[in-house]
Amino acid sequence: MAADSMEIDDSLYSRQRYVLGDSAMHQMAQSSVFLSGMGGLGIEIAKNIVLAGVKAVTLHDTKQCETWDLGSNFFIRKEDVLNQRKRVEAVFLSKYQCVILTEARLSLQKRVNEFCHSQQPPIRFIGCDAYGICVRVFCDFGEEFEVSDPTGEEPKEIFIQSITQDSPGVVTCMDNQPHGLQTGQSVVFREVNGMVELNGTARQVSVLSPHSFAIGDTSQLQPYVHGGFFVLVKTPKTYRF
Repeated sequence: MAADSMEIDDSLYSRQRYVLGDSAMHQMAQSSVFLSGMGGLGIEIAKNIVLAGVKAVTLHDTKQCETWDLGSNFFIRKEDVLNQRKRVEAVFLSKYQCVILTEARLSLQKRVNEFCHSQQPPIRFIGCDAYGICVRVFCDFGEEFEVSDPTGEEPKEIFIQSITQDSPGVVTCMDNQPHGLQTGQSVVFREVNGMVELNGTARQVSVLSPHSFAIGDTSQLQPYVHGGFFVLVKTPKTYRF
């Protein structure tokens, strides 16, 4: 099933969907995660991953249940310690989109990370541990990583003073309000009166001043009358390492 055609169960994920967005939810729903280490940190990660709605989670651990696990692993019971049960069992790595290691030697983490990094596409690797109040986290998501929302801030609505009917058309902000844009970014227009062809469309901007910018040819559009505002279109940013 294509990612964009998958349905999200709002009865389970409505709040998470609002925070993360549909794109992230679809990616998680197609992801298989390998998690090694079922100590206090590992079991908490496992719980959160499962509740997030990933496709599959495989748990790996070679240790037996011990008394101190009762204070950190909420799935382990006293009888598990008495019966000396294994915490979980292992499987193969290559079918996973993400591998997480906890309670693993550094040499093992390096070997697993090298394997994950060498795959095409790379398998996301996370190595982490908790030492009392201190934690350590290492992430390797490949040579590049796309951030869908580089700032995490809600785009501001900037009201329009005027739009020239020219080539290029120049947009001036109401009351000389700074637009905060950069050349190459795009904005979408709404509720413009007169030059209605702009409504709902995205235009790339070329900054002229802190209060004005050009949006390309508007000479063939209807004359601007009044009103309207624009909002920055957030574009994903790819970071390369």
